[in-house]
Amino acid sequence: MESVSTPPAAPAPAPSPSHGTFLGPHHLLYQPDTPEGFVLGSAAPVRQRFVFSAELPGEHPLFTDVAAPFHDLLLPVESLRQSALFAARQYFRVPERRHAVIAEGGATVTDLPPWRRTSAAPGTPLALELELTPVDVVRGVPRGLEADAVVSIGGRRCATARARLVFATPGVYRGHRAAGLRDSGPAAAHERDSTSPGAPGPHQVGRVSARNVVLGPPVEDTAGDEGGEGELVFPVDSRAALEALPGLPGELPPALFLEASRQACLVAAAERHGFAPGHALMTHWHASFRGFAEPGHPLWCEVRHHVPADGAGPAPARDAEDRPTSDWRLHFSQGNRTVARVHATVLQDCR
Repeated sequence: MESVSTPPAAPAPAPSPSHGTFLGPHHLLYQPDTPEGFVLGSAAPVRQRFVFSAELPGEHPLFTDVAAPFHDLLLPVESLRQSALFAARQYFRVPERRHAVIAEGGATVTDLPPWRRTSAAPGTPLALELELTPVDVVRGVPRGLEADAVVSIGGRRCATARARLVFATPGVYRGHRAAGLRDSGPAAAHERDSTSPGAPGPHQVGRVSARNVVLGPPVEDTAGDEGGEGELVFPVDSRAALEALPGLPGELPPALFLEASRQACLVAAAERHGFAPGHALMTHWHASFRGFAEPGHPLWCEVRHHVPADGAGPAPARDAEDRPTSDWRLHFSQGNRTVARVHATVLQDCR
């Protein structure tokens, strides 16, 4: 059945990084399974299919600011978030007053060659085949949405991504924010003593511009119980994140956790395993969120090397093509509370 083309961004009073203009020109195509859905342009509260399409940007203050010869994983992940949110409002009738909260999200690179920038010039098609499944439906309106995507670059499938959104009522949203604020203040924060003279440089975190560095100086390096594998702890630069990443006023951007994870993992992989950030790519990222990160309060990112259950030790593993990979566990905290837990994998590719 023929698809219906719709703009994937809700009307806004002015452009900002939180709106569809951040992604550049793009389309969201609804692929209804019934004649009614095609004619009416609305969706029943059951699984529906969409296709997001865009072009890889030639110049972008964030997505093309990469030191490594790879396309930025942030672009398809942010495309998934914005597409799912638009579809929830436009097709599944989720009221604007309900606040969209990301409970879980992730992405995995399944085919590396399309991610190499040498294989796709600016203007190469980027596509996401989307399946959106409403959950906890009450009177025909979902209180949550599960979004799954297959990512293609240049017509070649090369990654998967998924997210689980919850649509909170204003009262529930305010209650969660108030509870988080009580535990996020400086009085509740753990004491940390700075041991590093400066923040990581752009090329240490895979960026070219210092504007896109969201980590501050590491403040702890605690030796592990075995093998000397300790943790690195970074303060997250909320001001830099608000300037560089798409989000809503009064909140830290959801993309911050992916970007901070990637930057922390690149620094850690270089320090622990000798990875070169200019040849490293984060190939897997999965996050579960426990609450809101509050702007204006210290946010910490702890990263620790994940030792597999088989006791293989701290050395990097090897993939099927004998490229070194390393697994990491990250913990984002504010005050005495956990904001997010992350599992990430970094691969070094020197081709």
